[in-house]
Amino acid sequence: MATIASKSNVRVSKSMVMKAAWAILRRKDVANIAEALRKAWQAMKIKAQMSVGVAEFTFRKANGEIRKAIGTLKGSAINYEYKGTDRKPCYSAVSYWDLEKEAFRSFSIASLL
Repeated sequence: MATIASKSNVRVSKSMVMKAAWAILRRKDVANIAEALRKAWQAMKIKAQMSVGVAEFTFRKANGEIRKAIGTLKGSAINYEYKGTDRKPCYSAVSYWDLEKEAFRSFSIASLL
């Protein structure tokens, strides 16, 4: 069973939320499971919003700087040719197309503000 994300008609998989929460909890990026779930839901809602359009969000970069980003995952807005990969998915991070930098970027779910 999935739940519908607000502001879009895209379904968010509860299993993806749990995988993300456990990934950031396992890395000791958050103090407890409640905070991990809150951050995971926040990230999945942003990801759902990006899949149908553009999303604005804020996160703390690895160097401590706070960054406001505008990103998308909508195929028509991305000027990129997919080359394929055999890597396992990383559940503790979200990749997105940065509309300002015109490149793929990613952020840790635990760093969302």
